[in-house]
Amino acid sequence: MNAMPALALAIERKEWELTALYLLLGVSRAAAKLPPDAIYGLLEVLSAEGGEGLPSPGRGGPGRGRRR
Repeated sequence: MNAMPALALAIERKEWELTALYLLLGVSRAAAKLPPDAIYGLLEVLSAEGGEGLPSPGRGGPGRGRRR
């Protein structure tokens, strides 16, 4: 079963725990493809509450690559 139709079906059926698992699987797969030093930036973004403390996209920071 393809992940997107399965996610859409879980959302349609309002199966929120299954939806959360599919989303977690997607984030996990995406994180596995990141370079090791980018993981710290990902964790920083994921741990921010209410969007506060998020750096602006062009600023960079520890463990982040700079945009060009």
